[in-house]
Amino acid sequence: MNSALPRRRAVAGAAAVATGLAMLVAGPGAGSGMAAVANTTTPIKHLVVIFQENVSFDHYFGTYPNATNTSGQPFSATRGTPAVNGLSGALLTNNPNGVNPRRYDPTNINDVLTCDQDHNYTDEQRAFDNGAMDKFVSTVGNGGGTSPTHLPCVAGDVMNYYDGNTVTGLWNYAQHFAMSDNSFGTTFGPSSPGAINLVSGNTGNVDMTHAVNNPSIATATTPNADLTPDGKGGFSLTSDAQPYWDDCSTRDAVAMNGQNIGDKLNAAGLSWGFFEGGFRPSTSYSDALATTGHTGQPTATFIPDEFKNAGFQNSVPHSSNQGICDAVHPVGAGLTSPLTPGTGQYGYKDDYIPHHQPFQYYASTANPHHLTLPTDSHGTVTPAALATVGTDTQSYSNGVPQFDTPNHQYDISDFDQLVGAIGRGQLPPSALPAVSFLKAPGYQDGHAAYSDPLDEQQFLVREINALMQTPAWSSTAVVVNYDDSDGWYDHAYSGVHNPSQSVADALTGPGQCGTGTPLAGEQGRCGYGPRQPLVLISPWAKANAVDHTLNDQSSVTKFIEDNWSLGRIDGSFDAIAGPLTGMLNLTNPQGPPPNARPLLLDPTTGAPATTTTLEVAPNPGFQGIPEILIAHVSPLTVAGTVQFTDSTTNTDLGSVPVIAGQAVLVTTALTAGTHTVTATFTPTSPAAFAPSTSSPVTVTVTRLF
Repeated sequence: MNSALPRRRAVAGAAAVATGLAMLVAGPGAGSGMAAVANTTTPIKHLVVIFQENVSFDHYFGTYPNATNTSGQPFSATRGTPAVNGLSGALLTNNPNGVNPRRYDPTNINDVLTCDQDHNYTDEQRAFDNGAMDKFVSTVGNGGGTSPTHLPCVAGDVMNYYDGNTVTGLWNYAQHFAMSDNSFGTTFGPSSPGAINLVSGNTGNVDMTHAVNNPSIATATTPNADLTPDGKGGFSLTSDAQPYWDDCSTRDAVAMNGQNIGDKLNAAGLSWGFFEGGFRPSTSYSDALATTGHTGQPTATFIPDEFKNAGFQNSVPHSSNQGICDAVHPVGAGLTSPLTPGTGQYGYKDDYIPHHQPFQYYASTANPHHLTLPTDSHGTVTPAALATVGTDTQSYSNGVPQFDTPNHQYDISDFDQLVGAIGRGQLPPSALPAVSFLKAPGYQDGHAAYSDPLDEQQFLVREINALMQTPAWSSTAVVVNYDDSDGWYDHAYSGVHNPSQSVADALTGPGQCGTGTPLAGEQGRCGYGPRQPLVLISPWAKANAVDHTLNDQSSVTKFIEDNWSLGRIDGSFDAIAGPLTGMLNLTNPQGPPPNARPLLLDPTTGAPATTTTLEVAPNPGFQGIPEILIAHVSPLTVAGTVQFTDSTTNTDLGSVPVIAGQAVLVTTALTAGTHTVTATFTPTSPAAFAPSTSSPVTVTVTRLF
């Protein structure tokens, strides 16, 4: 993310937007009759895209599937795991950047909470150095400022990486499902271009009638500016200007013209939604109006923000007639021993980050005032409201959007409640939208400097575990991918697939990113950018597969277009995007899913979850007569031991190895009286399985005489 300007603009009223609506495709009543279950070209009826932050492929998967097995951190790959185009040989020992990559240690807080790197559009191209990939330290390595643990940032750290002992969950998903080692950012640059490329494949449709606060927007004659001249009298978005159609934007903001995939889904009558942490406002639009007496008209009056983001950005003023998104979490809040969890000592981060929400750039798909689903007195979304998720397209008056519904933009808690209701049978599987985009709250989105891979893992695993336990899972696919690389080193270069010759380009020379005519004739869209992880998790995914097919962020848009027969978006990278279907097993699409067994993981460790149950016989028993304690551990493939404990007398009754899912202990140690016995499973390999403890069993023992 780029530095913020401490200014705030008001969202324009409905009358002011008419000039920017020529490209809208959704009209009045588009939400009526929307459906998730529709004809598809694959067995996938529900696509869930979990779009995370700021990771290069080598940063998470560079040594996959081989992890450095230090004491207490063993990760063992499945035999026959395919190789990836990763870090090996001289890249690890004599790297052309002059600094060799170093493995980050998940037990060292300074390796978990790190500085972020420079990931601007121009600087990333300079780091690539015409494909030599040798200027990362000198151009995008962060040598200024401090980390969340207050250590000085070191430019050479841009080369460092994690392995399966830290990003254990993602490595386990890759082991059981499919991943790509040839997936790239559609263009160079930070979060906003990546997010917009995900949903439209086109960052070249900036709406200059709705651009405010940043004087450089109008000229954009320097590298790394918010906007870059497109050579046609317009501009391409190349940096992190925030979305114009958003009460919670806090600095320079722009809108986008043209279609996005939400418009396509609306036109086809398909349900969809974008769910982001913190989207539910801390002060609602209606409450703000009631407090100030405003009627919703734009105002230049500002009030102080109630919160300062502990060093990550300045206190931001808010307009007094708009909703406010001030929910925060401590950085590192989910860390566990041996690390010290964050309670404020590492800073705080906003849950909602406006420029991570791509649909808020488009008037057709925005929910500017963060309108929410109806809730009951306990703040729980009502079942009737949950049933409307994904179908509530706003109304129009004379072609002007009224911004009168959530309009497919929701808080992540709405998705969690929806999935829970489907899992409990309160709603049918068809209530899950055809397409869902998930965005974690800031502290869990994986972005260095305010998030980390362990907090990120907890978000990923909880969302995926919940989906796997619904009846909708048999027709669902989850794609985990990223908005940009953060500047982290990756050695792979895809070549130029969309050229650009603008003041912001530097890939193949000053002002140059290859030669030729770019898509739609628009400059400022040099691509592909850095390589990033992409993991596909589904009952229809190939098992333990690595797909080498070239793809990019807009491949997600292309998959949606192809799966639901929506057609292409004008000027989009979808025209050249590679497919994601190479990760799917579609040999028998009319049959049962080939990879149907769910993989439930432990959110803290990322290891496959286990369950332990305990039975005791006889019960009641008699003193001196052996009691048989049987622990059942699933899945049956676990390896480890079970410790039986009598918590009443604080006695360890014995430890027994697990064989074929069972551990059996015969004991006469229980004396006369009432005992509370538990069984605790401890895996041989912490990365292979997670520990679990049974519910306590009360055992009554009496004397024979």
